[in-house]
Order: sequence, then C-alpha cells, then structure tokens
Amino acid sequence: MRILAPLAGALLLVNTAGALAADQPEDFAVRFNVETVPNASLQRLAMPREALAALQTADAADVRLFNGTGQSVPIALIPHRKETVVPAPREWPIYPVMATHQQQNLGNLSLRIEKTADRSVVRVIEGANTEPAAAATRQIATLVDSRPIKGPLAELTVDAELAPGEPVALTLAASKDLKNWRTLAQDVPVFRFGAGGPDSMQVPVPGVHLEDEYLRISWPPGAAFSLRGVRITPAASAAPPRLLAVPLAARPDGKGFVIALPFATPLQALDVRPADANTLVPVRLSARSARGEPWRTLATGVVYRLHADGTESLGPPLELNGATVRELRIEPAADDFVLANAPHVTALLLPQEWVFVASGPPPFILAVGRAGTETTRLPLASLIPGHTAGAEDKLPAARVDVASITRQPPGKLSRISQALGAPSTRSLVLWAVLIGGVLVLGGVAWAVMRQMKSTDNPQTRT
Repeated sequence: MRILAPLAGALLLVNTAGALAADQPEDFAVRFNVETVPNASLQRLAMPREALAALQTADAADVRLFNGTGQSVPIALIPHRKETVVPAPREWPIYPVMATHQQQNLGNLSLRIEKTADRSVVRVIEGANTEPAAAATRQIATLVDSRPIKGPLAELTVDAELAPGEPVALTLAASKDLKNWRTLAQDVPVFRFGAGGPDSMQVPVPGVHLEDEYLRISWPPGAAFSLRGVRITPAASAAPPRLLAVPLAARPDGKGFVIALPFATPLQALDVRPADANTLVPVRLSARSARGEPWRTLATGVVYRLHADGTESLGPPLELNGATVRELRIEPAADDFVLANAPHVTALLLPQEWVFVASGPPPFILAVGRAGTETTRLPLASLIPGHTAGAEDKLPAARVDVASITRQPPGKLSRISQALGAPSTRSLVLWAVLIGGVLVLGGVAWAVMRQMKSTDNPQTRT
C-alpha cells in the first residue's frame, strides 16, 4: 500500500498535465470580443488587421477562439484563393451598315465608315464599280466600335425591336481593317414572346477578344429586326485578395531607416511613401530575422512622391511575396540620393478567414499573439461535413468587435513565451510535468526494488 500511494500520485500528475498546460485567453498578447450568429453551429470569421499585426508565428499557429467557459473551440483556416470579379456590362457605339437592294449578303465584303454632320454610317464596298452612296438606303447589319475593349468577353446583349415569337438569327464577325473578317458566332437566335413570356436577347461569346477590332452584327435579309443598342459583358476574372494595410514606424539609422516589425505575419508588400513632396529615391530594402544577424537584401525599387498638374503620383509598393522577417532597413541605393525624413511605411498583409465551431456558451473571445505556440487548427474539410470547394462561403459570418481590443501587459506574459522562437508556456509545463513524472516513477521503482530485496534477504527477517 505504501508503494501504491506514490504511484497513484505520479499517474495523477501525468494525467493532469493537459489541464495544467491548457491555453487560456490571458496567455495571449491581444484579445477581441466576437459577436456570433445565434443558432449557427459552424461560422466563419475574418481576422481584423489589428489581429494580423499581433501574430507571433508565421503560420498563424497562435490563433485561438475561446468560448464563455474559457475552452478553446475547434477552428480551421480557409486557404487563400483569388476572388472572382464580375465586371458590369457596358454600352458601345453602333453604326448602321447600309447597302443597296442588290447587296443581299455581307459575306466577306469590305466596309467603309462615312461621317456626316449628324451621324456616321457604314457602307458596303464592292470595288471600283461601287454604286453611289445615295443608292445605299437599306440597313443589313450594324457595326460596333469595340476597339477599346481589352480582355476576354462573356456575352453580348442586344436591345432591339422584333416581332413577338419570331426568332431572328444573328451572326457576329470581327475585323481590324473592315475587309478581312473572322466569324465569332453564327445564326444565334434571339427572341421575345411578350406579355411576360420568355425572351433571350443574348449572344454568348465566351473567351472572345476584340481588342483593336470592329464587331459586325448581321441578320437575315428581310427579317423584322431593328437594333437600337448593344451591351457587352466582359468575362469574369480572378483577382488576388485585397491586402490589409498595417502602418509601421521607421527610426533613423545612419543613411537609412530601420523598422522593427511587431508581428511575424508574412509580408506581401511594403508601401514606402516619402515624407517630403517632389521626392524620387532609388532604395534598397534589407531584412533580418533577429537583431545582430547580418542584413540581407530583400528588394530594390524606386519610391517617389511627385506633383504634376495638381495631382500627386506615388510609387508602387515593393513586392515581398510573403517574406517573414522581424526587422527591415530602408536606405538609398545610390550615394547621390538621400531620404531626408522618415518615410511613411505600411505593411500589406494577406487577409485571413477562419471557420469555427460555436460550441459552448458566449461570450466568444479571439486571442492572438504568443511566440512558439503549437498549432491546434484542423483541416477545413474535417469541420464541414461533405465539404466542397466554396462551401465555407455559405456559412454565416461572425464579427470581431475591433473596439473591444484588450492588450495583455508585457509584464504579465512569460518572457520566454514572448521571445521569438522560444517554446510556449504550454510546452514548458508539459516538459516539466513529464520530467517530474519520470522522476516520481523512478523513485517508485527504486522503492519497489528495495522492498523486494529486503523481502528476499533472510537476515532482514525478525
């Protein structure tokens, strides 16, 4: 029985290691209140820039979401993906294509734009024996000045008068010189049934490019069709996520300026704007991961702030493509240039959005900011049953109350856990419990062996 008591104590010590080392909101440098959506088990949450500016791990391992009882709830990071941008359709100038009664089919005939005092028309050219312009009194097609359009298209919508219930087949062709044509769509019917019936006034042109080309729309001779306008819809495009801006402070350091980054979030770009107007300076951006390390060149570029005709022009951000550093140095790349005053510097960071299980009672707390923390997030597919791409976009969105930000005083946080790359408090507790358990179990084993030896030795019996 004397042996069982220390053994039970050792097992109890090991079993309570998880409880002793559990994350608490107070273990993190920055906390926010989260307003959840009632009666929704799965929700998504967009990280505010104030949270990104407090992360101490490059992979966002130090992100936790706690419920009202202080328990960490399951979370999953939504992978970064490009956003789909759907441009608005736009009206384009149109010109009637006029022909004689003998010109029944455009085919590959040449066209000529003729401008008059009140309008511009397009006439068919048949060669040297072209009839006088006055004889060309019949419209057989429409020309669209689509030359300024850049990028692929999705569809073309016509505004036209036509007999209800009588489809009209439209043919689309494009040309740079109004002589040589390429067919884009042929005999695509458009129709209206009126009185609330179905209609279709669109001609699909997926992926078609019309840059520097005219567009010709034609229809069968004799069709009851009067075209009043044309609207062209560009194809949807994928755009990178909108970056979040976090201002940084630069301090003088020799001929340049040094910036100490308060976060470990990867940098996508650095926006450097000179403090003085009419400034243009080629710069070199260097970085290092810890103070005392040698500087390494990260990027070069030109920063400027110029005025012309009452407008101000600013240089583009320096691309960094997800670099993870803790100090930056900005200095002129040539001796002939100088940055007289500290520039205005802004870090551009990728947004982060999470999915979480709203288990337990409110209030929910988002906590970030602890170096060396192990990640506890789960794969996204494990949180959403039958997950398919984009399913997370349909989840209700919780909201971070940025005004509720609470910063833990540095003195109340473990210096070890706040040091870059140092193990977290949880890791230290787990190691301490493990070592303590080993020592206790070793003591128990020594006591057991001593008792067995004492039992086997007859001279010790009375």
